Amino acid sequence: MKRLFTLLMALLLVAGTATTALAQDKKQKKNANIQEVTFVTTIDCKNCVKKVEANLPYEKGIKDMKVNLDDRTVWIKYDAAKTDKEKLAAAIVKLGYEAEEVLPEEPQTKK
Repeated sequence: MKRLFTLLMALLLVAGTATTALAQDKKQKKNANIQEVTFVTTIDCKNCVKKVEANLPYEKGIKDMKVNLDDRTVWIKYDAAKTDKEKLAAAIVKLGYEAEEVLPEEPQTKK
């Protein structure tokens, strides 16, 4: 009886470890498609910010978003498997604002 209990406990431990490993692998694959983009826009008031914040999250693939009125930018974290930068820019344009991607700066190399 004691051996049976020990065997069952060992099997549960192995099954639990395997399940955890599979869940972590699935999460890593899902996060592999996550990308970020920043757009400079023509938003110029708090109502513009509210309009973007109220409508843009309904676009397919958007995971997170921040609108900055001072910089007139919209930062978006999105799933590249579901959308792309062009579709996100088009969604901003559809709301009535211009959207130009801010390209990341290249690191300066010393000469």
